[in-house]
Amino acid sequence: MVTEEGKRFTNENNQHGLVLSDRMENGYRVFTPEDAFRSNAFRVLLQYGFSISEAIEMLDAKQDTAEFRESLQEQRQKLERERILLDYRQRRIESVLDVLETDGKVDFKLVHIPDQLYVNASHGRDFTVSMENEKVLAEYYDLLSITSCARIITRENLLDDSPAVDPDYINTVSVGEEHFLSPYAREHVKRLRLGRCLRFRRMVTREESIQKETFDGLFEHLDAHGLTICGDILIMPTFLNLDGEGSDIEVLYVPVEETAGA
Repeated sequence: MVTEEGKRFTNENNQHGLVLSDRMENGYRVFTPEDAFRSNAFRVLLQYGFSISEAIEMLDAKQDTAEFRESLQEQRQKLERERILLDYRQRRIESVLDVLETDGKVDFKLVHIPDQLYVNASHGRDFTVSMENEKVLAEYYDLLSITSCARIITRENLLDDSPAVDPDYINTVSVGEEHFLSPYAREHVKRLRLGRCLRFRRMVTREESIQKETFDGLFEHLDAHGLTICGDILIMPTFLNLDGEGSDIEVLYVPVEETAGA
């Protein structure tokens, strides 16, 4: 018994499978009307979205209408969740394609960004915290079409005299999607305040992205428009060059307010 890809999905020597008749001495089995019924029932279960192993298990389980109804209800919830995740993923791809059409040109725009609920995968270059946050990180990774792998630069770090920034690596989700998180995760996340932000889009190499000099254009734009940084900065990378040799497009969300006296 094989799938369309030629992979075996049931043990033919086990009575729990699609074909229930015994194997004859010559190695063949007799395909009976009962086997045909089971095969059709199996295919119907696959139509409902059950996996191959789930469908075979249901065929061998004691038949109960209430239990089957509950299984279908659970499957409906599972498929709805998958549909939502796929919808988010498609929107994310569309947004990246829009970014790519800019050819990496530096771009500034005032936008309103909802607060983010995030969990640290690192403190700067120290990733030991990822072990402490393992459970919540695993939940975020399971929701990757909704959550994002990002970085945070603290306001203090960006404005100090050091030649480079040392961002924290995080996993984040918009506060509006909090309902996707478990109660446990909600209790163990941090909140990044954003609101009114200057969106700063640029193309830089991995090495350039942390150098303070590559933020000169940001500070020039802030000064020219009477704006001041008022919070920590969120970096959403596109990762065009996975080998690290070329440039990536980064989208930075910089919380801003009017400069006092401007």
